Amino acid sequence: MEQNEVTVQVPMNIALVKYWGKRDEQLILPLNDSISLTVDKLTAETTVRMIEGVGKNTVEINGKNVELSSNKRYQTVFDEALRLQRKRKELSDSNGNSTSISHYFQVISTTNFPVAAGLASSAAGFAAIALGIQRLLNLDDSQANRLARIGSGSACRSMFGGLVHWKKGEKEDGSDCVAVKTCDSNWPDLYCIILVFNDGRKKVGSSEGMRRTRETSTLLQHRIESIVPQRIDEIKKAYSSRNFENLAKVIMADSNQFHAVCLDTSPPIRYLNDASWHLIELVEKFNEEQGIRAAYTFDAGPNACVIVQKKDAKQFIDAVLKTIDIPEDDLKLAGEELSETFRPSEEAPIVKCSKLVISPMGGGPQE
Repeated sequence: MEQNEVTVQVPMNIALVKYWGKRDEQLILPLNDSISLTVDKLTAETTVRMIEGVGKNTVEINGKNVELSSNKRYQTVFDEALRLQRKRKELSDSNGNSTSISHYFQVISTTNFPVAAGLASSAAGFAAIALGIQRLLNLDDSQANRLARIGSGSACRSMFGGLVHWKKGEKEDGSDCVAVKTCDSNWPDLYCIILVFNDGRKKVGSSEGMRRTRETSTLLQHRIESIVPQRIDEIKKAYSSRNFENLAKVIMADSNQFHAVCLDTSPPIRYLNDASWHLIELVEKFNEEQGIRAAYTFDAGPNACVIVQKKDAKQFIDAVLKTIDIPEDDLKLAGEELSETFRPSEEAPIVKCSKLVISPMGGGPQE
């Protein structure tokens, strides 16, 4: 008998080489490969129930019901899950007389990060739903990967720990568009410091932004053909050899080119704000002092993700505190994570940060 309820905890992920643009909007097949690590403390804790009978699918996120008629990706995932279930039952019934039994889904999810603020928040949510359904229906990894991807493209990158490579594939049906773990061992000393400068919704959502860029940017095709494949290889080599300097150089270069592609769009898309640029300059100055010890990256939003090795985390946060106002509670949590003490600068801050999170990377989903 199939299990009817499961709870999973899935982290969001940060792309080190970004994907931007789709070759198929419905199946969410990307124009280029991407590679990522999970941010282990920013999670969607999700309970998925599969209930026998005729009923209405429901999704609740942070205590609020999601209107599924205007968020059709959820229904797409549920329909695909039931299709896979029916197909398996048909194959297992040697007489071909399997009886179709109706089911519906209930999803209850709690997240601890801003939604739609450029932090790949939907990825964790849909990955959690896909992983939950995988557990309930005993799906294989490629089937679960597809469920996550058709919910929110980059969700398939949150299905595993370690360095994860999402391959764009070539087939029209998307069967070769999969995310795979690239390295047997995770890099446990890598930490992510996230600074939230704006936790509101973006003016231009990712889907709309990708569509505009694909239609109008001349830089995008050059990036897809000539830049991304080389950077994927460079990231893999730097990660496996634990070469932080090389890793950081590629991460920052790719973030910068991604935002250049957005500006090359017509009309141009500007995701970074003044606080983002202040952080970029801060990281560059920090790296000038004792070599490259921090790497910034920005997804489609103004909020920064800075990747450091644990040994450099305290010194970087101290540098941040000289000009950026960080909430005291967040500083306390950062101190507990690193067994350190942080004190705000006595100088007036230039930039205000509404949230700081420090987290290990690459741990992947938990149950």
